[in-house]
Amino acid sequence: MYISICFRRICSLNHEENIEMRCLRKIIWMIAYSRWIALLYFFGFLKAVNCTSRSNNGRIKFALIDMNWRNAISKQDLAAVEYWMSRSNSMEKFCFCYGKHFFQENKIYPAFFICTRGLSFLNHEPLHIFEVNYVDDWKIKFRILDDYLVQKSRKPFLFKGPLSVSYQLFNIFVTYLSFDSTISAHNLSYELFYKFLKLLDLLDPISSVFLNKFYSNLYKNGLMKASSFDIINDVKNYRLRYFCEKRRKRPFMYFFGVLNNYLDACLIPDISTLSVFKKRNQHIDQCFRYTEEVSRLALKISVTSLELLICSLRINVHIFDWLLSVTKIAGYYIDDTEYSFNPIKFHNICGFVNFDGPIKTQNTLKVVSSDFFLNLSDVNQRRITYLRFVNVDICFDLIKPLLNRSRITFLEISYCNIAAGSKITDLSEIILRLNVLKLRDFKLRPDDIYLILHSKIKVLILSNCTLNDGSVFPFNLNKRYVYEIAKNLRMLDISSSKLPMLFVQFLCFSSNLENMNISCFEFLPEDSFSSLKYSYKKFDCLEINQYIPNDSLKCLLMKVSANSLSLCFSNAFNEVIYFFRAVALINSVKYLDLSDNILPSYFLNLVDYFKNLRRLKLSASLPPHMNYINDLRIYNSLTDLDLSRNNITTRNYTFIPRFINLKSLNLMNTIIEKGLFRYILSNNLTNSLISLDISNVVLRFCDFKRILYCKKLKIFHFKISSNRPLSYYCDILSLTMAKNNLSILTVELETNINFDDILSLADFHNLLQVKITCNKFIGVGEEDLIKFNFKNPEFRFELVLKDYNLDINTVGILMEIFNNYSCSFVSL
Repeated sequence: MYISICFRRICSLNHEENIEMRCLRKIIWMIAYSRWIALLYFFGFLKAVNCTSRSNNGRIKFALIDMNWRNAISKQDLAAVEYWMSRSNSMEKFCFCYGKHFFQENKIYPAFFICTRGLSFLNHEPLHIFEVNYVDDWKIKFRILDDYLVQKSRKPFLFKGPLSVSYQLFNIFVTYLSFDSTISAHNLSYELFYKFLKLLDLLDPISSVFLNKFYSNLYKNGLMKASSFDIINDVKNYRLRYFCEKRRKRPFMYFFGVLNNYLDACLIPDISTLSVFKKRNQHIDQCFRYTEEVSRLALKISVTSLELLICSLRINVHIFDWLLSVTKIAGYYIDDTEYSFNPIKFHNICGFVNFDGPIKTQNTLKVVSSDFFLNLSDVNQRRITYLRFVNVDICFDLIKPLLNRSRITFLEISYCNIAAGSKITDLSEIILRLNVLKLRDFKLRPDDIYLILHSKIKVLILSNCTLNDGSVFPFNLNKRYVYEIAKNLRMLDISSSKLPMLFVQFLCFSSNLENMNISCFEFLPEDSFSSLKYSYKKFDCLEINQYIPNDSLKCLLMKVSANSLSLCFSNAFNEVIYFFRAVALINSVKYLDLSDNILPSYFLNLVDYFKNLRRLKLSASLPPHMNYINDLRIYNSLTDLDLSRNNITTRNYTFIPRFINLKSLNLMNTIIEKGLFRYILSNNLTNSLISLDISNVVLRFCDFKRILYCKKLKIFHFKISSNRPLSYYCDILSLTMAKNNLSILTVELETNINFDDILSLADFHNLLQVKITCNKFIGVGEEDLIKFNFKNPEFRFELVLKDYNLDINTVGILMEIFNNYSCSFVSL
């Protein structure tokens, strides 16, 4: 570590040196350094890694009110008091007193009490000090206490909040934290149960196996014992008194992870979802501290995990129902997948929306047990506003009574087995009040279509849907009548469906429609209504992937404009040239996606027709050569270019370096001919690029050196194909502008990483998100490790191991290195 730090200091004084010379020197240093480290390991001078605290040796003094002292305090105790609370008058609240305190002439009487702030003894209250070795003795770590240690405050730690933490209460709490079997096995009283929860909430616990163990003890010794009735009924309103409205759900969320020995839980804030899943060999940030930011919370669980949950709740179903009530679960998402942690989601760096819809499973669908919903209390049933069923076997008879009692506004039934004869009109009362309806692989009846037209749905997905066999669509619809859905619909997805022409026309002409997906769509043959009227429409996003040639569809889209246009997977690209000549589209499209098409080079001239184009995606669509291409306007106007999954050779690479103002370039999963990368990354690109994705691209180190010239790089995704360690690349990157600019970093290695690789991230102070994928973690490196101090408090770190081998000690060290930041260590 010392050699590495010294080297960084030397290099920081020579910014004017040529980067290649600095890289050469770095290589020499790294070789010498690696040999020196190997020698030390061989002779045993380097030992196992540990992490030391630099603040008060990890000890914390808690200043607490002593309930016994309020009744009677001895002169000996009074004389030994070091810290006091004070107030100016009897109308104010006590707060920490910064004055100096002593008794004149060593006479321990109120009359001889002196406070340098001039306040009397009657306006003071003594604080009893409770000192702990937090770092060494406490297995559960807390963000508030970690921050307190970093601040190196001379003042003792004081609790803030509605709960008055007494010396006696805190003593019991600390004893319970020790997991002493003689103490933790005792039944918890109703009052202690809520006070322990409040203490945890005040200190902001960090996710760990020990925190789960603490909650498991609360569950077993409180909720499952004699005090369970009092805790659930809460006649003294402890939950309302101790927790403010925003934080009232958070301390109870952890109980979802200890309902039985086979299930765990975490929060996925981005999709407002509480996930309950089968336990895995991993360490994750459960993210429950973000609960207060989620307005509507839904429970996500697979059918398999639901079966495990139901088995464990046969005698404790009232506890689970109470837990749903206090956390205000307002929806349920049941499918065949497990969301086992809150992953870092890296969106396409060029701004294109990645498909995240459900995929139809090829496995046999499992039946959703009716016991789960039947056991919900009437209050919890009425709270439901959100229901999703994906790749499961359900019966409308099961959900119909539930839906009739709820206030549901979101309903999805995708790729499900449904009892024969079931139809949407069986849920007519619910459909009419829905905001979102998603049906995939569903057979519609004419009555269902009438019902949809009369609804107030804002988001409608009818993917892979058609009319039920033998159904005939009636044509007695009033073509001039404005149906209710036409006033509300904002998003329409009829991809891979076959639907009546008149029905689609009513939907497409909805006054507020912004996004439409008509990929691989076909009209049902209709003899009595063969023409469509066109209308001027402006879409934000229009998807016409896998376009099936259709004159009626062309007519429908004759005058539409769109901000974003997708024309992927076209079987015959000549059929979509029509959209390149539609005047409304030419003048409006800014984002164009032509992925997975076979394009001759001259088709790129057609792309230039779009006058306002800013983003272009040619994933798996780059022509094999660049003949017959004009001097395109897009070379100057394009800011984002996605060329992922292409073969880049000497015949077509010249398309890339001609761009002048590119901000984002995606080359993920491309095969780049040897020696071309340095020519692809032209001076124009190194001057302008902010985002670069070369994930799963095999690069030589001489190619990597070209990236060092990027002056503005903030988002960088790459793969290390060589045997050099991650620290080698990070140390070199830290010599460039990336040291101050880099915000998002993802790295995939074919080898292992160690503590030195992790520590090499410390130079990049502006990092916000880091994801590392590798084989194993090797627990060797520096003996004394620093704690990271990134500028962004919301920094997140995700380590994905192909062979998960982290033990509890290694996890503890990693957690201490990353201090209070969000970390997850998971298996691939």
